[in-house]
Amino acid sequence: MLNLFYSNQRGPLKQLLCIPFLVAILFSHQISAADLNNLQRQIKQSKQTKSEQQKQQQQLEEQLSASDQAIAKASLQVNQTKKMIDDKRNALITLQQETKQLEDDKKKQQTLLEQQLISAYMTGQNDLIKLMLNQEDLSKVIRAKSYYYYLNEARLESIEALHSTQQKLDKNASQQAAALTSLESLYQEQKQTQATVNNQRSKRDQALRELKQDINYQNAKIAELANSEKALRARIKKAAEDRKKRQLAAAKAKAAQERKNRAKAQAQAAQEREKIAQAEAAARNKAKNNSKLAGLKGKLPWPIQGKVLHRFGSARSSQVTWKGIAIAANEGEKVRAVATGRVLFAGYFKGYGMVIALDHSDNYITLYGYNETLLQKAGDVVFQGDAIALAGHSGGQDRNSLYFELSHKGKAEDPLRWLTRSK
Repeated sequence: MLNLFYSNQRGPLKQLLCIPFLVAILFSHQISAADLNNLQRQIKQSKQTKSEQQKQQQQLEEQLSASDQAIAKASLQVNQTKKMIDDKRNALITLQQETKQLEDDKKKQQTLLEQQLISAYMTGQNDLIKLMLNQEDLSKVIRAKSYYYYLNEARLESIEALHSTQQKLDKNASQQAAALTSLESLYQEQKQTQATVNNQRSKRDQALRELKQDINYQNAKIAELANSEKALRARIKKAAEDRKKRQLAAAKAKAAQERKNRAKAQAQAAQEREKIAQAEAAARNKAKNNSKLAGLKGKLPWPIQGKVLHRFGSARSSQVTWKGIAIAANEGEKVRAVATGRVLFAGYFKGYGMVIALDHSDNYITLYGYNETLLQKAGDVVFQGDAIALAGHSGGQDRNSLYFELSHKGKAEDPLRWLTRSK
């Protein structure tokens, strides 16, 4: 694809170099109809070549987007499989501990039974019969009879306990074998899933290399960065407005129902209106005073631990500045919500990769980009410290990092003024 691109590049370059020369001919000599037709034909060919290059660029960007989303899906499966393996491993450890305890019990029971058998042998099997026939002492006969009775009972209990322990050992051995088989199956599943992730990463890296080698893409990326930023803000703003509309509609429906109920009780109309007015005033005061995020400036926990790579307001290009911060991260590291909120948007967005945005009420929104995969979906309620994504380098980034942005009423603010100084 790159060879095709560069072969197409040489054609339009020659054509563009010819255009000034032909324009000079127009002004220095009287041009013929054939010269004019030739000029128009070369301009048309140049436009067609440019259109073909744009199509190739679009195909590369679609391939990059598809790879990023495939990696996100496969990474989520790897994360889930790891958890299952940990659960199985803990269950196996518990079984092994139980087996060790049962082995110890078995040894103790065998020792006890051995002692009982030795005692019976040393006493002799015919002593009770001899004692009864001799009839030397009736009290001795009774005591001997009781002794033999309890000795036999104890022996039977020891044998039954040993048999029960052996059955438990056999059951544990079977459960351990099943757990090992399950673990092996999970390891194989994880190995296959990881291979899928690696394959998708290879495709993603190939697409990214081709994009970075595309001169036209590099030139267009600066302008598209500003457009992507604007489009993302517009989408978040629209999602927030839609949510407010739904809340307003629900409030109106509730108010209509309340008016209908008040109509059924004319005698209490004045009192009901007063209660509603008081409730609305209380709600407004509560909304006014319940700015959950406003009071946490300088106290928010970091979404991920790492070095700040890019600061708020620093130059991102000649035309764009950073509206948030970029934090170095390890691939697959958990990204956590800095405050309680509701997921406003979760998905892929050009230039930002896998993005998740949280609405914290009072027009405060936090945004987390460049993720490998997302752990929450739109509409979910998350609490401070909840894992919401796994860090990565989606969206065409060169290294693993997290893009973090905080805005109020649509205006970005410096996140470092909100985050606690000690990480």
